Amino acid sequence: MILNSLSLYYHNKLILAPMVRVGTLPMRLLALDYGADIVYCEELIDLKMIQCKRVVNEVLSTVDFVAPDDRVVFRTCEREQNRVVFQMGTSDAERALAVARLVENDVAGIDVNMG
Repeated sequence: MILNSLSLYYHNKLILAPMVRVGTLPMRLLALDYGADIVYCEELIDLKMIQCKRVVNEVLSTVDFVAPDDRVVFRTCEREQNRVVFQMGTSDAERALAVARLVENDVAGIDVNMG
């Protein structure tokens, strides 16, 4: 993945911080509508994400990461692609890398929370 070095420049930016059970796609899009420059998803755990499959949802024009029980764990869309940061909770570097590779083309950045 090739990134523009200024794509997530944080100086003087309005940022929607990661919030448990709040940082879903509708909230992130609403924050962008109200002027946010960068939005975070809620913290998602690597053990759950590593089970997911990436599915392009043509009906909603989204990219969904779907668990084996068909529940959407993470959903994003083109509108936020260059401004959304994926926050991952992990305690294992190899799992973290696998999840980062799973989402890398659909997010602007990855925030690894190991504590």
